[in-house]
Amino acid sequence: MKLFSRKKDALVGIDLSASAVKLVELEKTRKGYRLKSMAVVPLPRDAIVENTVIDSIAVSQALLDAIEQSGTSTKNAALAVSGNAVIIKVIEVVSSTEFQLESQITFEADQHVPFDIDDVYLDFQIIGASDHDPQNMDVVLVACKREIVDDFQLVLSEAGLNTVCVDCAVFALENAVQETGAYQQDTTELDAAEGIDGEAGEGAAYALVNVGANMININILRDGQMAFVRDQFYGGQNLTESIQKAHAVSFSAAEEMKKNNFNEIDANVIEEFYSNLSAEIGRSLDFYSANNAEYPVQRILLSGGCALIPDIDIEMNQRLGIETEVLNPFDGIEIPDRLFDEKKVREMGPMLMIPIGLAMRSFDQ
Repeated sequence: MKLFSRKKDALVGIDLSASAVKLVELEKTRKGYRLKSMAVVPLPRDAIVENTVIDSIAVSQALLDAIEQSGTSTKNAALAVSGNAVIIKVIEVVSSTEFQLESQITFEADQHVPFDIDDVYLDFQIIGASDHDPQNMDVVLVACKREIVDDFQLVLSEAGLNTVCVDCAVFALENAVQETGAYQQDTTELDAAEGIDGEAGEGAAYALVNVGANMININILRDGQMAFVRDQFYGGQNLTESIQKAHAVSFSAAEEMKKNNFNEIDANVIEEFYSNLSAEIGRSLDFYSANNAEYPVQRILLSGGCALIPDIDIEMNQRLGIETEVLNPFDGIEIPDRLFDEKKVREMGPMLMIPIGLAMRSFDQ
């Protein structure tokens, strides 16, 4: 699902998050995917706040640095949007062709999008026949405020990149999981388990949870299809700020503690973070369960910068009562050892899920 895309060849996936600019470029091989270039460049604090560009000069410079560090010569790019400016809804409409639906999507959006339709970009994707009425079909409707997309495109343009694809972070996450094989790999034993309805594997639900600097992207898949999506403002920066306050250190020093000296952090600070994070994720799971009680979430697949925190999967498992594991996209992507430090790249894997999912749009049919 893309807010818009144009005919494209090679492209780089660009994730402009609150903490860093992340760039990934892939190439397709007979066996799957191979990493071609990548870079992660930290951003000054508050350069991007709640998915809104505040300091375009700083973000453009970080992107230029990422391009230089990666060595890429590719000029086409895909970027992701998320947060309150993005509306994603599954709506039920009378069955029609995609061409017919295009002519009425603005009318449908006007009923479901809480923004002025002239102020948003619209896109949609047909899922299939509705569970409620076979004569109707379910459609994913996506709307994003134009100013958010335009600001991101301007930053890319100032860095010499052409934006050819704008995607939603939750869909880029889903794309990365499915294309690298992590989804199939993680459902093997669960597909054999009996659901509440007693039918093996039918309706199995899995939550993709990407926890970044200040955003949690959640995409719950049921039978491989999107069943629920939500973005929440909470993440690693909340932990950093708590460390900063508890230890009376600078923000950068608190970041250093979080990344390299986690065991030295006040236990109360860590407990508060785990408690808040599990509560945020739990609220989304509760929203999903309210309408899907017969298809409970059976596994949580974690990614994002916070997935690098030691034993975070164990903590979420214990607090949410759902089997949880950390995803690494490089389980399904070749890392050429002549170009990259494989160990270092693999360690960064969980935080690169979204730019990897974006980079894979280069190979969409």
